[in-house]
Amino acid sequence: MTSLISVGQVLDHSLEHCRRHFKELLAITLWVVVAAIPSVVGKLLAPNGGNETLTGGDWLSFAMSLIGIIVVMIVSIWMYATLVYAVADQAAGRDYNLKQLQRRGWQAFTAYLILTLTLAAIVFGIALITVPGYVLLFLSANNNTPAFIGAIGTPTFLIGLVITLFLLAKYSVQLAFAPYVLLLERKNISEAIKGSSALVTGRWWSTFWRFAMPKLIYFIVLFVLSFITFTAFELLLALIMNHSGFGTLLIYTLSLFVSVFLSAIITPLIVTTDYYLYDSLRKTR
Repeated sequence: MTSLISVGQVLDHSLEHCRRHFKELLAITLWVVVAAIPSVVGKLLAPNGGNETLTGGDWLSFAMSLIGIIVVMIVSIWMYATLVYAVADQAAGRDYNLKQLQRRGWQAFTAYLILTLTLAAIVFGIALITVPGYVLLFLSANNNTPAFIGAIGTPTFLIGLVITLFLLAKYSVQLAFAPYVLLLERKNISEAIKGSSALVTGRWWSTFWRFAMPKLIYFIVLFVLSFITFTAFELLLALIMNHSGFGTLLIYTLSLFVSVFLSAIITPLIVTTDYYLYDSLRKTR
């Protein structure tokens, strides 16, 4: 039986794929940059650089910022669905049309949104395991609380934290391929979650390294690029503006757009990486 794709192969395939289809993929992800414009406008409209958005009565600024958040969330859901379709068609060598791909992304929007909310609910449910520990620690801070509550508060919290981290690590890998099952195999939400888990069952560790290592590399590169870019912005504007109010807003605006732009570049790599791993898991099941 064919063996699972290696970490090196995942990286090679993903980087080569994004190199060959850079323009098409960027044409999809750059819509997130456009979606961020209301947030920037909201920040620019806020008095004192945004520190008094509500207390200063600037509801227009607050409304624009809120609209920006909602628009970015909507566009992000559409973008991920469209990227999955695009990467799958490109990898298979199928003819595709960018407008048709974008239309397919909107058609899958509701199903992908429900899947995203379902996965978020699973994560939230796992996080609730730490709540008893938090409650006991909170009660132990009261001087009138019996001593035994303080004695069991810390170990209860630590045990809950360890269990939570373990389950989050486990299910973050097992459920990672649900979007691909949902969109590419045209399954419903329940089938997509079960299908993703079935792909990973019995080979969690081998999948984990192939799933996590490329992303670790991408985010290290993203962090370095962001640090260099933002440091350069601050140094340049400090020399020109001497940290004036306008300079601060300009730094914020440039930083936000650069952050979103870097995210637009790194997102296709992440989707492509997960697709090639999903494809290998499916073919070797």
